[in-house]
Amino acid sequence: MNNFHEWLREKQAFVEALLEKKLPQISHEIPLNEAIRYSVLNGGKRMRSLLVLATAEIIETPLIAIENIICALEFAHAYSLVHDDMPCMDNDDLRRGKLSCHKKFGESTALLVGDSLQSIAFSYLSSPSLQVNPDNQLKMIHAFSNAIGIEGMAKGQALDIANTNKKISLEELKKMHQYKTGALINAACLMTVLASKSHDKNILNIIDTYSKLIGLMFQIQDDILDKEANQEILGKTPGKDEKDNKSTFVSLLGVSKSKELAAEYYEEALTALKPFGDKAYYLAGMAELIMTRSH
Repeated sequence: MNNFHEWLREKQAFVEALLEKKLPQISHEIPLNEAIRYSVLNGGKRMRSLLVLATAEIIETPLIAIENIICALEFAHAYSLVHDDMPCMDNDDLRRGKLSCHKKFGESTALLVGDSLQSIAFSYLSSPSLQVNPDNQLKMIHAFSNAIGIEGMAKGQALDIANTNKKISLEELKKMHQYKTGALINAACLMTVLASKSHDKNILNIIDTYSKLIGLMFQIQDDILDKEANQEILGKTPGKDEKDNKSTFVSLLGVSKSKELAAEYYEEALTALKPFGDKAYYLAGMAELIMTRSH
């Protein structure tokens, strides 16, 4: 298959079916499982999962490992969004065009949804059935732990809170988003390589460079969309960053300069992939998709 958009539709359908199957079934005893399913199966872009599948196009990775990595990533990402939307954090009523979890199920259930999704994510990565060398499986779990903890998302969110109502430098802003947004994107690609039977350090280094660049590009596009997109397209409240006086690429550089910076990262990401030749077709397509996305 060499048509990127055909590949994209096929892989998005694969991811949705996988998540539907792997999520806990609804229980009539408590609303927790329903809230978990609501938070994961609500129309996400699945960018991290697609990056896993695109990375797997360049290197042989067992299907069971790919599936478990995807589940871990999507569950951790959903947990972060549920918690981010809560009143004590970003206080947003909408997520992907629907009521955020705490607005639909209450704050206590939303808190438990995040806690549960994080633990389920680790259960998938630590599964004995992963068909991955045990040393590499530990490296995968280590990379994932760092990506969502105090060397990743949690640290980025803490910096975001600390930098609200402050003027920070471009380097400080980039560092914040390398933790908050970029770390999980980076881990998605690196875990896929670590799960393969034939990777080497050179492949890891190339994928590390590529994924860090597109992680920053993804966040710049987020900041631009928050400024330019409407609620119907965006699926969440637009203009919220500006209203809350958040530190963003747009607030620091303006829209035009932010777009220029995103374009720079896009070209650098494509350059990084050149050693893979045609095998990198889908990774290059993912970079373009992130660069041109409208929501």
